[in-house]
Amino acid sequence: MGYKLDKMFKHIIMAKSPELASSLPDTRKMSNHAFHTLVARYRKVIIKPSAGSGGFGVIQVASIGKGKYEVHYEKTKKTISGQKEAYAFVHSKTKKAPHMIQQRIPLSEIKGRPFDIRVMVQREGKSNWTITGKLAKLAGSGYIVTNIARSKGTVIPLITAIERSNITGTSAKEIQKKMDKVSTKTAQILHAHYPWLHTIGMDIGLDSNGKVWIIEANFAPSISLFLHLKDKSFYKRIQSYSRKHKSK
Repeated sequence: MGYKLDKMFKHIIMAKSPELASSLPDTRKMSNHAFHTLVARYRKVIIKPSAGSGGFGVIQVASIGKGKYEVHYEKTKKTISGQKEAYAFVHSKTKKAPHMIQQRIPLSEIKGRPFDIRVMVQREGKSNWTITGKLAKLAGSGYIVTNIARSKGTVIPLITAIERSNITGTSAKEIQKKMDKVSTKTAQILHAHYPWLHTIGMDIGLDSNGKVWIIEANFAPSISLFLHLKDKSFYKRIQSYSRKHKSK
């Protein structure tokens, strides 16, 4: 039996769940119509490869008024006049592979640098899904992607990130509670479509109000990120779950 593993297909699966729908950004298959619709609705959008990884090929487009658009990719920012011209430029960068476009999640920041969260969710055999690790990925200065290698960013403990961030109106404890609930529910729903799954690396975004957003569900997540933390207990726990799965 074959399985579709691209991001758009996973998004469609998750969006069918009433429990997850409100945590997902508005997302469409990239097209001229989708570009015009989402830019008009949200003013800022993210375009990324459906099969990409590591933050490669991610483009942000922002409507900045007077018919002008700012296109941000890697550390480069380009201002383009006209929506038709902005789409043509983005299309020239993305036409070689299927892409998706989505409402830009207004990620919470630390001193102007956005961050997101990696949550590891694992299971042994037929046991329940368990959260085995969490950390924050802080984008390098000037970058929109939080991928550590691509943006020269930093890995920091989750609590540290929340406490230093611009999030207001909620506590770190409440945020983690919501994050855990969304992550385990996502694992359960995806597992129904991909029964061989035993490890998922959830990329979770938080906005300045502490709302939990699902960015992506990675089926082959690298655990080396957790080696960047001073406390290696998460890394050891993740490894332990992986070893137990392989031994079954």
